[in-house]
This record gives sequence, structure tokens and C-alpha cells, in this order.
Amino acid sequence: MIICIGNALVDSLTQIEEPKINELSLNKARMTLVDKERSNFLLQNMENPIYEAGGSAANTAYWISQLGGEVGFIGKISNDELGNQFQSSLRDSGLKDFTVYEEEDYQTGLCAIFITPDGERTMNTYLGAGEYLSVNDLNVDSIKDANILYMEGYLWDKPSSKEAFLHAAKLNKETGGMNAISLSDVFCVDMHRESFKDFIKSDIDYVFCNEDELNSLFELNNIDESIENFLNLFPNIKQLICTLGSKGVMIIEEGLPYHFDATEANVVDKTGAGDFFAGGYLYGLQKNLSLVDSAEIANRSAAHVISEIGVRPKNEFN
Repeated sequence: MIICIGNALVDSLTQIEEPKINELSLNKARMTLVDKERSNFLLQNMENPIYEAGGSAANTAYWISQLGGEVGFIGKISNDELGNQFQSSLRDSGLKDFTVYEEEDYQTGLCAIFITPDGERTMNTYLGAGEYLSVNDLNVDSIKDANILYMEGYLWDKPSSKEAFLHAAKLNKETGGMNAISLSDVFCVDMHRESFKDFIKSDIDYVFCNEDELNSLFELNNIDESIENFLNLFPNIKQLICTLGSKGVMIIEEGLPYHFDATEANVVDKTGAGDFFAGGYLYGLQKNLSLVDSAEIANRSAAHVISEIGVRPKNEFN
């Protein structure tokens, strides 16, 4: 089984014109953490939003389940309408639900996503109950049974959730599993650069990132130099999986680079592109597919989700 750990969020998505980015003081194409007041303000400025269960690792888990993989999700919600909506979505998708309730009076996390005509998604995340995940919230049996544990970097901010990651990774290693992490966003890397490096060095087998995140990890602006630095610092990593947008993906395995072209797509909304890519690739790992086949499924998965609004595609995957 693959176990994904991350923020349990409900996404609220709307399409806007470019000038609205400045009008609302949005940080275009990035993820920005916001408080509840700012989140409510942004929601009031969304016209006819679409609501869907989201969160990076939850999206990845959802897509693995749709491909036919065996997967579970661990996250934290409140016992409110948004939490119930999130939990129903998990169960309806067929994956194993290991979410827990936060006892304090926090709202379930919400991500306000603004989509511009170029397909870029600008995310504004109120983490709510999700950021309070702790060691005590982990489903230990599922982690012990996991072949792969996948963790999203977005959940690295709070000491309690960081401790949960470290504990889960150690536990999974002790029972013969592999650990994977997504660096998630440049914002996350800038905040946690050194602790990310320490975590990767001690407990991680697979690193998922994009070009900007890898450059940020080493404070460079050259992907070739960043890859070289990565290999020097982390010689024991099984694979580095670095997406390059429309240029495809670079996978480094045992020091050797493999490049795969992106699948052509009609870009409508880039929300979830990295999440679905990771889902497709992890599914390939679970099924013991070749690196070539895993990369192909991953690229097709990313192309699939960005061809329509939201992270629960209605069109058939092919």
C-alpha cells in the first residue's frame, strides 16, 4: 500500500482575468499561507466558485486510487461541513480514509484558488485543522504496512506535524518501506531549506520537485548545477524526480539522468499538475513498472488534470 500524509483541504476554485491578481494583491502562480480573515475575504471575491476536496497529498492519493492502486490518506479535519465534505470525497474515491478530527475549534482547511487565462493557479491556503497533525494522529498500522510513504512539504511548518513526519518516516523505514517527499512549493523550500536537506539525507528515498523548487533548495538559478549539487549532497537517494513544466521531466537514478518529454495538453488549469504527476509515478512504482512506463503514466496524468478546471477530472483518462 501507498500511504500519503498531508494537509486535508477543501479547494475553492474560480477563473479570473489578469488584472484581478493585482487588485486582490495575489502572489501569482504561488502558494501563499493566509489567516482565516484573509481566506474569508478572498472567498467573498470569488464568483461562482467550484468546491472540491483537495490538498496536495490528498490529490495524489485520489489519483493513485483512480488508476487502480492501493492507497490511503492521513490528515486532520474539523467536525464541520467542510470536513464532512472532504471525508465523503475520500471515501467515494475508493481510497482508505485515515483522517482524524481536531478537537479544538478550528475550521477544516480551505484553499482559495484563482485561475488566470494562461492556466496558472494562484493558491491562498488557510490550513485550519490540518496543520495540527501530530504523532498521536498517525495510523501506525497503515504506516507499518506501507510499501511507500509519501509526504507533502506543505505540512512541514508546525513543529507537531514535522515531528509526525519524522516519526512516520522512521517507522516506515524500520518495517522495510520506502519514503518519498514532495518539496511542494518554492515558498516551502525557502522556509525550510536546511531541515529539508537533513530530512532527505537521513530518511528519504524518492524526492519529487519541480525545477524552481530544486533551484531554490540550493539557492541557484541553473537546473544542471542544482542537480549536480543534489547528487553530491544525497548520494544514497534512489531517485530524484524533477518536473520541468512543458519540457517534461528529468529523473535521476543511480546518478544517471533520464529525460522524458511532457504529454501535449490543452492547458486550462494547472492546479494539481504536480500532484497527479506524482500519483501516476507512484502508481508505477507500486506496480513495479519500468522507469519509462512510470514516467509516461505520470506525464499523461499531469496532462489529464490540467485540461479542465479542478482536481477531480470528469473526462476519461487515456
